[in-house]
Amino acid sequence: MNSKHLELMIIIAKRGLANKIVAAISEYATFPSIIMSRGTASNEILAALGIGEPEKDMIFCFTEFSNVQNIYKILEIDFSFTEKKLGIAMTVPVSAVGGNLTLQILLGKTKDLM
Repeated sequence: MNSKHLELMIIIAKRGLANKIVAAISEYATFPSIIMSRGTASNEILAALGIGEPEKDMIFCFTEFSNVQNIYKILEIDFSFTEKKLGIAMTVPVSAVGGNLTLQILLGKTKDLM
């Protein structure tokens, strides 16, 4: 079981923001992966959601549940996600991982293992 309440965070942001976001949340998130993506929504849906261009950066990273609100605050304060409609973020709880070593790696606690 996941006693540390590990979360997978998915951030979809305007193309070009991924590296800045990863740097800003690095204190709270580990194991970031950036994927350049392209949305498939129609122009009508894009206009309704106010997200404009379909080219996006997707960031996948891990964090403890206790850090989720800190990351959301950074996205809002540093990047004005809500006001400027630059992206969205969500978390998915990770209910289990393959062993304690894997959990420690995903939590960024490998220094404790040395």
